[in-house]
Amino acid sequence: MSAALRRRRTAAFACEACNRAIRVPIDRPRQSVACEGCGRAHAIHIDEAVLASDDLARCLVCGLDRLYVQKDFNKWLGIAIFAGAALLSVPTWGLSLVAATALDLGLYHLLGDVTLCYGCAVQYRGFRRNPEHRPFDLHVAEAIDNEPRAL
Repeated sequence: MSAALRRRRTAAFACEACNRAIRVPIDRPRQSVACEGCGRAHAIHIDEAVLASDDLARCLVCGLDRLYVQKDFNKWLGIAIFAGAALLSVPTWGLSLVAATALDLGLYHLLGDVTLCYGCAVQYRGFRRNPEHRPFDLHVAEAIDNEPRAL
């Protein structure tokens, strides 16, 4: 895929200190990134191998190799669309629900995927979809959540 057609590769996560969103372009080697809000440094391991590949095998922040994919769409906006359609369903004789379903189906096919880490919830965009990364699995999330963590 050409560089012009490929989505810009980024990693996005929340600062542990101030909860501000941090969006890191994956465009050069780096070992850390500072939060613009509080200045706290966060480790991120971007090396030449990551830059050369369109595949993502493990999390660049925590190193975990358990990642999952989902559609890159704001969940609260989706809930608001269907809540509005439900409120309008009586005066529209249910046609608002049909319209919301058609909109949802269209967005499902138009929007790309985002890859997330089970361990630290970092969101990765712009990488090629790895066939080993499946949709969210609660059993995997619970198993990772129960693993002992190093202090």
